[in-house]
Amino acid sequence: MLIKMNACCCRRGPKDHHMPHSFTRFFRGYIAWTTAVAVGAVLLMPAGANASPASEPALGHGLSIARAYQDAEDAPPSKYIKKVNETRTTANLNLRSKPTTSSKSYGVMPEGTTVELTGKKSGTWAQIIWKGKTGWASSKYLKTATYTKNTSVRYIKAYTRMYAKPDFDRSVGLVQFRSKVELLNIQGSWSQIKSSSYYGWVPSSLLSTTQPARQYRYVQKSGPVYSHYDKSKSKTVGRIRHGEKYEYRRWDGKNRRDEILVGNKWVWTSVTNRPYVAPQYRYAQKDGTTYSSSDKSSSKKVGKIARGTRVRWAAWDSKNRRDEVLLNGRWVWTGVTNRNKPKGYTPKVVSVKPYSRFASQNAPFRKTPRSNPYDTSILTLRDGDKVTITGKAEGGWVRVKYGKHTGYVIEKNDLRKDGPYSVAVYGTLRTGQTAYNLMSGYQQKAMNQRFASSSLYQMWNPNWTFLTNGSGTVVNEQFQYSRSKGASMLKKLDVYESQLKFNGKPIYTRQKVNMIDGSQSWTYKTHKESEKLVKRSGRYIEAGDFLKRS
Repeated sequence: MLIKMNACCCRRGPKDHHMPHSFTRFFRGYIAWTTAVAVGAVLLMPAGANASPASEPALGHGLSIARAYQDAEDAPPSKYIKKVNETRTTANLNLRSKPTTSSKSYGVMPEGTTVELTGKKSGTWAQIIWKGKTGWASSKYLKTATYTKNTSVRYIKAYTRMYAKPDFDRSVGLVQFRSKVELLNIQGSWSQIKSSSYYGWVPSSLLSTTQPARQYRYVQKSGPVYSHYDKSKSKTVGRIRHGEKYEYRRWDGKNRRDEILVGNKWVWTSVTNRPYVAPQYRYAQKDGTTYSSSDKSSSKKVGKIARGTRVRWAAWDSKNRRDEVLLNGRWVWTGVTNRNKPKGYTPKVVSVKPYSRFASQNAPFRKTPRSNPYDTSILTLRDGDKVTITGKAEGGWVRVKYGKHTGYVIEKNDLRKDGPYSVAVYGTLRTGQTAYNLMSGYQQKAMNQRFASSSLYQMWNPNWTFLTNGSGTVVNEQFQYSRSKGASMLKKLDVYESQLKFNGKPIYTRQKVNMIDGSQSWTYKTHKESEKLVKRSGRYIEAGDFLKRS
């Protein structure tokens, strides 16, 4: 009888306006208290009892009754939402050393910056404090007003219970990991908070001013997902597959199940864990049929799979000798797949945004990315030459454009990002310029390349240009030299580029620089000290091209 009255009286409806709010709240609390007594005080938990939510993911029947007098709408006001008088800038404003526009600026305060007034004034100027510095700013661009200052926002660091008081005696609700809550009060090591449904107390150690990062779990083996953490109450509501990744919320230690997000719905499972699980694949050994399930007696034919097809794998049914695989976006079962690649298997090539690399050795340049057996070699990719990658395939194969030819090499074995004897030049060493003869003996030349994140300046002499760090790109030519000639070529260029000096020091040093195509080459560039000189005294070449410097 008491429970029935509690359910009726504690639910607010259209008639609530006939009863004073204070009496309504008192009556709801009284009914909740008498109900607890009637059912044997099931709401009480001994002080110091285990408060870990992992063993009890949901409130019991009695605990749900206790919520009546801890509704969020009845929460006290937060002590961390206040009305404050603040002075803010109404425009980007200089903080000056003296109350004049000609005095030194300590910096520009962005519009909306909060500053502290000292109380001193000089005409239309006010003395203020900003970032620990005391200075002067125009009063015209300062506004003092009353603002709402909210420092109450907190986030839950772990799934937990909320308690009626700052102790573990009585639980009034639950709050999930990463939930946004409002801080109401602090008492010792406890914080009073308000969630979307309840208000109550939690240990302060479970709160953060920033939202915790999402956590994930990986499927260790394919298996079912359930509607409930309790094995006696749950129903199977779906299936997850080996290697899949899902957002995680909490762990139920008693039933040994994780709560994960699958298809925008929180469900429970026992087949996930923290360690990363790499996806596995299978290959069709021959043309075959796919089925709706592993059971041969009840499954239906749903499609075909062709020999050599590579598919994502989820599970193996040893009784029916079928694999569960992902084919054309659908999970099916088949008996013709295996871990091994069938003889003559050629992997599918996926196009990628082009980028460049250098050959790390003399490598066979093959017609297809086939490994068993290897396909015909079109030619030999020469050690040190630059190529452009346009596609990737299983097994580390990449599709490469090499001059007029297109073929395949294994990126890890045959290519590297930096050319050990690749030199990029941007001034008088370029083709047709006054010092071009020094670049003889190269085995490959790449025209119309560009340095990334760089700028070009001209100084002192029309032919003297200087490469610096910058936000643009600069035109260059890349010369690749063989291992037999590369070392001596770099030594010769080191001597040549060291001739131009300032205060007795060379302006250029040889440095590895990035190209916009992803490769790296040696070049001669300003160092930290000479870059300051060049940017201060030189003329910026907007086109980033030596040939367009005038």
